[in-house]
Amino acid sequence: MKPQAKVVHISSWKEFKTLANQIHPTSISYTIQRSPLSKPPVGLRLVFAGQENQYVFLDFARGQALQKTKIRVHVDQAGDAYVSEEEIKDFIRTQLERTDLQIYSFEVLGY
Repeated sequence: MKPQAKVVHISSWKEFKTLANQIHPTSISYTIQRSPLSKPPVGLRLVFAGQENQYVFLDFARGQALQKTKIRVHVDQAGDAYVSEEEIKDFIRTQLERTDLQIYSFEVLGY
C-alpha cells in the first residue's frame, strides 16, 4: 500500500455494497475465521482495494446465520460451525450483480 493509503473498516453490509458498486473492484478477497465471542464461533472478513485504500467488512455468526449478511452458518458432523465458500461467492456476486467479479479466499493467497 502507498504511504497515504489507509485501511477503512466498513460496519454495514449496505455501505460495503455501495462502495463496492462505486469503486467497481476487479476482485474481492475473503477469509472465514474463528470468532470466539460469536455463537457459533465463526466470522467472515471481506476485503477489496480501490482509490488507494483497502476496504474491510467483518460479519459474525449469531445463531444459524451471519448477523449482517444473513449467510447461513452450517454445522458439520463433529459439531464445528462453518460457512460455505460457494455460498459466500454466490452471495457477493448476487448482491453486487457482478458475474465478472473475481472472488478469492485468503487461504488460497497464503494467509
